[in-house]
Amino acid sequence: MQREGRLLFCSQRNRWNVHGVYDKPIGLHCGECFEIQVGQSYLLCRIELDKEWYVVLSNSTIFHLSPKAIYNVKGI
Repeated sequence: MQREGRLLFCSQRNRWNVHGVYDKPIGLHCGECFEIQVGQSYLLCRIELDKEWYVVLSNSTIFHLSPKAIYNVKGI
């Protein structure tokens, strides 16, 4: 069973954290892979940082993350 959690942005550290998987939130680093929910489906992705944080989906599509949004993730 894959662990599921929520991806939230921490403006103090300019980093995306995963909540609800471990006892405390964990920060993600560039290059980490997981699945993100888009609509009703979970898609494999890799998180990266340029001027803004984004994820690269398995078909090389880039999806920019909104710091005000909360994303469901699994496989963390």
